[in-house]
Amino acid sequence: MGLVLVYPWSMADAGPMGQNRSRDWDADAASVTRFQAGHEDAFEALVRSREREVYRVALRMLGDPDDAMEASQETFIRVYRSLKDFRNDASFKTWVIGICMNVCRNMLSSTAGKMKRKRSPLARENREDGEEMEPALQDISPDPASMTLGSELRQALGRALHALSPEHREIIVLRDIQDLDYDQVGLLLNCPVGTVKSRLSRARQALREALEGIWP
Repeated sequence: MGLVLVYPWSMADAGPMGQNRSRDWDADAASVTRFQAGHEDAFEALVRSREREVYRVALRMLGDPDDAMEASQETFIRVYRSLKDFRNDASFKTWVIGICMNVCRNMLSSTAGKMKRKRSPLARENREDGEEMEPALQDISPDPASMTLGSELRQALGRALHALSPEHREIIVLRDIQDLDYDQVGLLLNCPVGTVKSRLSRARQALREALEGIWP
């Protein structure tokens, strides 16, 4: 299997959240059916359909573009190996994000991963002028009038997210950023909807507190 992912992308062509969502899900289901029938080229369509979301989830969970790329590659390797057994108990999108979350959890729990993120969790060095740069979250495409504000907000949100515990970070990512419904989040986190709601409330409060002093 030759798997090539090409992030980070320009977001100029990214549509608003929810646009053509039903059509995408139908296309995913058709591609899964084709792959399971022996048409391995259908896997490329599935990667193209979900690679942006997978990378965004990984970036938010890990805070480092290189780690996010590594996690994305590992996610799709696992998807490829398991896809013949996928039975549509959840949407393909939800299933893939669940795999990505597991990959990120493993990376966050590894000793080497913890040390790397402790040394440089968000800052990236600009080798040309020595200034530090912070990786922007990839899913917001500001119009020209709000570009600077949008960039600052993404950076502030990135810093605040990575001040949270992994448990709080993942539920914010799944519910508030990826816009999964409570049932989907509960499926991914293996907990009832009531637990999802209470955990989300605590996570949102933690995020508000983390944003204090970072964002006006």
